[in-house]
Amino acid sequence: MHRALVLILALAFTPLELNLSSPQVQSTSPEQSVRLQTDLILVDVLPVQQKTGRVIGGLREDDFSVFEDGVKQSISHFSREKLPVSIVLLVDRAGCVNPFSEQIRAATIKAIGHLKPDDEVAIMTFSSKVTLVQPFTRDRTLIADKIMAVERQHQSEQHYFNAAIYQASEYMRKAANPGGRRAIVVLTSLEASIDFSKVSEKEALLSVLESGAVVSGILIQTMGGRIEQGIRGKPTSFLRHLGLRSGSLKMFVEETGGELVGAPPDQIDPIMNRLVDNIAQSYSLAYSPTNAVRDGRRRRIRIELSPEVEKREGKVALLGRRGYVMGKDETGQK
Repeated sequence: MHRALVLILALAFTPLELNLSSPQVQSTSPEQSVRLQTDLILVDVLPVQQKTGRVIGGLREDDFSVFEDGVKQSISHFSREKLPVSIVLLVDRAGCVNPFSEQIRAATIKAIGHLKPDDEVAIMTFSSKVTLVQPFTRDRTLIADKIMAVERQHQSEQHYFNAAIYQASEYMRKAANPGGRRAIVVLTSLEASIDFSKVSEKEALLSVLESGAVVSGILIQTMGGRIEQGIRGKPTSFLRHLGLRSGSLKMFVEETGGELVGAPPDQIDPIMNRLVDNIAQSYSLAYSPTNAVRDGRRRRIRIELSPEVEKREGKVALLGRRGYVMGKDETGQK
């Protein structure tokens, strides 16, 4: 069982503004869709048996309890439908270690081939700068071609996780599946790095929480990667203590409820396939928050399983977001 599965307890959300007394959804622009004031919170949760890593199926609505800021919420919707998925593939191109070799590119193409026809994928690369390589598309052949053509490394540049996550989250607003699932999948050799980009860790986290995306990371484990982690990654905790800039992929994963997994290049194929499959296997729940104040503040979310499920399945990790950002009333009224 991967360490991330043990650590992460919460759920994911995608906010929509709905008039609950009417079946009509208010029209919104794509740029506004994830920042709008929200009356209905959609949440996704993936229950995984800690001992085996097996996704638990066959659960019912009354097997779940949802809490917002410690207050229990009433679930108004429950399903396990396979909603459309929007994925931003974020590829690290900095440093002296290549986390995107031909072998890993081939595994990535294979995993993306498992997606449904309605799912879409975009490709971005990052180092000291962030580049959109391919906008969202459902064309699998085009994605495969772009994956194989991703630029060479910039060995003299830095791993700016904060800027990368921020740009990927902002770009997620262009997703064609506003009511679907959203994921940022990072391919890198580091779980943390010095980050002197113009984007702070706090700004990047706020953006990803507003976007509704789950961040997952695949760490390519090589001898060179371990050396680079010791040189570039280990100092980040010290920098953070001093109040200096650093970026932690691990933090983004834990806060959004994704997975952080590592494997050598020859084992990436099954891991990539499982990660992509898990994105589509979540349970979907929805609730109208008892705290309806549209204050633009972060809300903490916790989900629990019934004692009967835990007794039957043993220890279960619930993969998902730890919170979300409530939309703010643009008129200034609460």
